[in-house]
Amino acid sequence: MQVNPTESIPANAPVVLGSVKVQPLFSRRLIGAVVVFGVAMALLVAIATTVGLWAGRQEAISGAEAVTRNLARSLTESVERSISSMDVTLASVADLAAEQGMAAPRPDLRAAVAQRLTFIPYLRQILVVRADGAVLFDSANQAEGRSIDLAALLAEHARLPRPLVIGVPVDGRFIGGSGRGPGHKTIPVSRAIRAADGEVVGLVIGAVNPEYFVSSFQGIEVESGAHVHLWRFDGLMLAGAGGLNDPHQGRGWDDPLFSRYLKESEMGTFLGPGGDGVTWITSYRTTLSWPLVVSVGISLDTALESWRHSVELIAWPVAVVTLIVLGLTAAMAAMLRNRGRDEARLRLSDMVLSNVSNGVTIAEAGRQDLPLIYVNPAFERITGYSAQSALGRNARFLHEFDPAQEGLDHIRAALAEGKPVSVELRNQRADGTLFWNHLSLSPVRGPHGTVTHWVGVQSDITQQEEARAALAKAYDDVAHYSEDLERFSFVLAHHLQEPARQMRLQAQVLLQRMEDHPESGAQQPAQLIIHAAKRLVEMLRDVQAYLAVERQPVTGGIASSESALSAAVNRFVNPEVTGPVEVVRGLLPRAGIPQKRLDDLFEILIENAVRFRSPQRPLRLWVGAEPHTDGWLFRVEDNGIGIDSGYHDRVFVALERLHSGTAYGGTGIGLAIARKIVEAAGGRIWVESDGTSGSAFLFTLPMTPGGVV
Repeated sequence: MQVNPTESIPANAPVVLGSVKVQPLFSRRLIGAVVVFGVAMALLVAIATTVGLWAGRQEAISGAEAVTRNLARSLTESVERSISSMDVTLASVADLAAEQGMAAPRPDLRAAVAQRLTFIPYLRQILVVRADGAVLFDSANQAEGRSIDLAALLAEHARLPRPLVIGVPVDGRFIGGSGRGPGHKTIPVSRAIRAADGEVVGLVIGAVNPEYFVSSFQGIEVESGAHVHLWRFDGLMLAGAGGLNDPHQGRGWDDPLFSRYLKESEMGTFLGPGGDGVTWITSYRTTLSWPLVVSVGISLDTALESWRHSVELIAWPVAVVTLIVLGLTAAMAAMLRNRGRDEARLRLSDMVLSNVSNGVTIAEAGRQDLPLIYVNPAFERITGYSAQSALGRNARFLHEFDPAQEGLDHIRAALAEGKPVSVELRNQRADGTLFWNHLSLSPVRGPHGTVTHWVGVQSDITQQEEARAALAKAYDDVAHYSEDLERFSFVLAHHLQEPARQMRLQAQVLLQRMEDHPESGAQQPAQLIIHAAKRLVEMLRDVQAYLAVERQPVTGGIASSESALSAAVNRFVNPEVTGPVEVVRGLLPRAGIPQKRLDDLFEILIENAVRFRSPQRPLRLWVGAEPHTDGWLFRVEDNGIGIDSGYHDRVFVALERLHSGTAYGGTGIGLAIARKIVEAAGGRIWVESDGTSGSAFLFTLPMTPGGVV
């Protein structure tokens, strides 16, 4: 419908939008409601303000409780991880000490302990102490050769069922030193070293730096205002945001947390005095593996600070509510006087809907079967149906020929739930031709929140769908061609090996027959044929292995890197050929990859190191791994001839060789296979080298489930 906005319209005439008659925006009934509104508003504002302020206070308290709960949960998990790391470290040192024997005057633990301490910065010191108090090993060189009193720690080990005992904090930076180091604290943690019969023959003691926890607690206090404490199970504070000057130092036993709440539950949140005259909102959690408690508290004054500021801001506006009510009444009268302007805007809306390029429909939700009550000219142009033939009908007449389309289920669900939805449907025009329709349905809700109308917007996307289908077919054709080409290459590499072997065999036979005729000079060409055939067989075999990486699964499984390294060294390191070889092993964890794939990977890298060893120095290999954000970061390092920086990427390209085949053997495919194995497992591989003193190949592999080493 086209509307001329300059036409004169009677003041009381209804406004028509499409075929929908719209009554004037404000009625007499609304004018009466305005009068009632003016009388009751003052009381309602007062009640609403009081209720809102009280709800805001409760919300502020609830928000503070949520903050303390979340912080307590995350900090407890962090503390558990830290204690677990210390437990694993002390257990490994205890095993090493037990293996070397507690009778030995000085066990050789320095290198092993130093390596472990690099991964746990909050451990200042590790001691190995015999049960009689004799210090056999001290990583900090503070107490080695002396004796310390173990009575209290041995008693706690006998009393507590856990292998790791967290002791009472002591003064000083180190345990067992001559000086106490004023201004410092140390938390002793210990693990028993037991003989075969279970008797405790010594302790491994770690000196934990509480400042590790204090600094993180202070950072949390600065960011959120929360006070954080780490307690022992008996109420002794191990670390707090106040450091050595924390007011809770040494007095947690009379805190309500220990006197009441921990007796009721291992975790929770409570509001009450904290033993220092201040009301606190406190959340606490106990660790699952160790008898430790993390408490996070926010004072009630801090939690309500913003709320009190809001009260001050809201109090004075309430005094002028009456004036606001009068102003609103005057404004409402002015709106009624401007009713004609609002109706003109409705007409302008009708004109806009009539001229947009997308089809627009309006269906009435209050009537049975959702009949269309408005369609714009674009809908008529897209579908071929006139407004007269479409109005009063459900829009399903556009897709009655195919009622099982997937998008229709989404429409039915959206209509049932009163939610907007966008789908793509195949529709039929009035002349019977099909087209693709991108349909967006949106609900229109009335004053009470109920859906009164559904607005639909249609776009003809037939050309886009046809182009998408053609592109998808092209992608399928390319993928099929690529798969056929890969399969053909794999089969070809397999079948070409037999003719190559026959060439080598026949050349060897020919060479034997020529032994009686050396004057012919044919021995050298025969040797070249044998060498070329051998190289062809090796190259075809490596090409087949290269193609097989993607044909067989690489992910999944658990592989031992130590086993893979041993197998590779046994196969390729022959001192009679290579001379003396030193193999240094670092951490060799289990990786989340099939064992066969990890064996292949290590064989390629070890063979590469042996092949490109330097003639001026004995071969030295270093192989190890460390935790990484992508899993395990492995490093295979040698002191060979090195790789120039310009070739660091090219060495992983198939058939790319940096040296002639006569100088160094190989097919140039090994490192390409290594890259395929690593990338198929979800990792990456690269090389580091200065080009003269050796090379280091680094690659990442996924950890096993649970991160088992």
